[in-house]
Amino acid sequence: MITVILMAYGSPTRMEDVLPYLEGIYEGRPVPEYALKENKEKYAMANGISPSNAIVDNIVEKLKMGLSKYGEFEVILGNKHWKPSLKDALLMAKRSASEKIIAVPLFPFQSTNVKNSYLEPSLDAMKEMSYKAEMSMVNGFDLELLSEVWSSLMRQYPIDEATALLFDAHSLPLFRGTENAYDGDFRKASELIASRFGVKEYFVGYQSRGKYGNAWLEPSIYDLLGRIRERGYSEVLAVPIGFIYEHLEILYDLDHEFGSKVKDEGLIYVRSELPNDSRQMVSLLQHHILREAGVSNE
Repeated sequence: MITVILMAYGSPTRMEDVLPYLEGIYEGRPVPEYALKENKEKYAMANGISPSNAIVDNIVEKLKMGLSKYGEFEVILGNKHWKPSLKDALLMAKRSASEKIIAVPLFPFQSTNVKNSYLEPSLDAMKEMSYKAEMSMVNGFDLELLSEVWSSLMRQYPIDEATALLFDAHSLPLFRGTENAYDGDFRKASELIASRFGVKEYFVGYQSRGKYGNAWLEPSIYDLLGRIRERGYSEVLAVPIGFIYEHLEILYDLDHEFGSKVKDEGLIYVRSELPNDSRQMVSLLQHHILREAGVSNE
C-alpha cells in the first residue's frame, strides 16, 4: 500500500470556526485583532466557506479513481492548520499499515519554506506515534507540464496590445532562506506561458505579503501598476500561477483588494480561472505521484 497525502494549508467551513482556526495558526499566542477582522471579512465574502474545501475534496476523489488503475494507492488530505490535520492523515496511513508515503503539498513551485513547514511536523507526528514508513515529498511541479495547464486555461482570454499580462504568486518571507528556487520557478513558468502566446512583455509580481518581517519576495503586484500604466496598457489580466485552486487569497487579496486598486488606477481588471480540480491538473498531480512511486504511467 502506498499512501498519498495531499497537503494543504486548510480552511474552516463556518464563520464560527474562524477564531479557532486562527488560534491554531498562532499556536497559543493571542490572535491579533487585525488578523481576526481581516479573516472575518474574507470569509463573510464567501458566506463562511472557502471554495478551496470542495475543490480539494474533488481532487482527492479524482486521484483515488485515477491511481486505482496503477496499484494499491490510498489518497488522504492532511491540512497544516485545519481538519483533517497532517497528524490525522498519518494516523490513517498507519492504520492502513502503509510502508510508503508520498507527500504532495498543493503548491506548484519548489520552496524550502513550504517543504519544511509540512515535512517537519509530519516527521514529528510519525515519531510521536511510533510510525515508521518511508516518506518522500513532491516539492514543486514540472514547469513544462504546468505551463500547458495554464496555457489551456488562458486561451479564453484575448491578449492584445492593450492587455498587460501579469503573472502572480504568493510572496514568501526570506528570514528562513532565500527562496531562490521558488522565485526561479515562478519566473521560468511565467516565461514559458508568455512564450506560448507570443507575448514578449509581461509582468511578474507577488501578492499577500505578511505583516511580519522586513524581507519578502518582491516585487509586489502593487508596485507594478505604475509601470503598467506608463506603458500605455488599459487592461490587466492577472494570472495567479503560484496557486493551484481558488480560495480566499484569490477572491479577497487578489480580486477584491488588488482588483479594486487596478480599477482606481483607471484600468480594467480581469483574472484568469484557476486549474482547480480540472482533468489536466489532476493528471499533472497523478504524473508526479506515479513518478515518485516508481510506477510507469505509459
